Amino acid sequence: MAKKSIKSSVQEKSLQKQIHRTYFISGFDPRGAAHYKRMFQCDLKTQGFTLGQRITNGFITRWPITINDRCFFDSQSEKTSELCFLHWDDIARDNWPKSPMSMVLKCLEFAYWYFFQGGFNTYYKLFPGVAVCGAYPPAFLLLSICISCGFAGLIESFDFINNQILNIKLLILLLTLFSSLYFFWEIANSLGIVWLSRSIFFTHKLGLTSDKELRDRITKFADQLTFLEMSEPSYKLKIVGHSSGSFVLAMLAAELHRRPNQTNLCKRMSLLTLGQNLANLSIYEKANSFREDLEELGRLPKINWLDITSKDDLLCFAGVNPYTSCGLSIPFSKSYPRMKIIQLAPLKNKFSRMNLLFNQFEIHFNYLRKNCHDVDFIGLLINTK
Repeated sequence: MAKKSIKSSVQEKSLQKQIHRTYFISGFDPRGAAHYKRMFQCDLKTQGFTLGQRITNGFITRWPITINDRCFFDSQSEKTSELCFLHWDDIARDNWPKSPMSMVLKCLEFAYWYFFQGGFNTYYKLFPGVAVCGAYPPAFLLLSICISCGFAGLIESFDFINNQILNIKLLILLLTLFSSLYFFWEIANSLGIVWLSRSIFFTHKLGLTSDKELRDRITKFADQLTFLEMSEPSYKLKIVGHSSGSFVLAMLAAELHRRPNQTNLCKRMSLLTLGQNLANLSIYEKANSFREDLEELGRLPKINWLDITSKDDLLCFAGVNPYTSCGLSIPFSKSYPRMKIIQLAPLKNKFSRMNLLFNQFEIHFNYLRKNCHDVDFIGLLINTK
């Protein structure tokens, strides 16, 4: 009788605290956990929730989600929701070209591959919107140089300086040219083109060369996530990857899947990709390791994977299956991952079709905001979905 009482007491305690964890992987973004905490905190407050005290375990930062200074309750048992941020923002900072000159050189290198080695055609066949956005950086650079040189030439043609004072005339010409180029740099920054360029150049580097730095981080993610789930097991866990975080998600999920004795973890785990650009990496011939990751995820035990994209978001491959994009067959009997296309920019709001192209940076983050009812990211965090 006493044994039964002890056993039931242990079961009751295990049921009293069912942790639902959301592991969030941001895109190629150097701003880190603090930026995303502020973003999510603001939306959580409107629902009566807040992020608790920060806990850092290596490359995983955790926040319990609380209500009225207590953990979230339902009618049956105590359920604690927890947000975990997986850090690769330091890798983004290390690969974040800062000077305009380095950006120009990388842009020229990318433009050669994109327009003369088949990059544009490959993207266009998969999703024309991504191909257009990929052309933004080199097209904007070309336009900036042409207009700046034209303006400098116009200034040079004015005969308001004595032709004999060549040094002064040359100085004015150079000042005009560089001032004009700086003006276009500021415009590119405000439109998010500089940000887009850095993300494109990083993925291009991964596709053409070794991804050892990121692979090492994936191994550490898997080690630390496994340790956390063993020491403080969750009832359910979801890994969410936004933008370039989608291919980090695929790498991590594959690493967990191929490890022995992880069947139970895989059964409790689900994947969610938002605004994914998996094809950005998988189309490269040298990205064999990433294609092997996709093949690993196509084996049993099957991990539940939902992919959400939007045709309004030209920075993602809307409705493009990551397997078919790189020539792999879709695993399992039904479509994998499950793909859902949503509308991010209703025609009645400020994102009209006329200015859709000029608001892509803002639209790309709408998946994570509370006004995106088709995703309801905040509902996912507080475990109401």
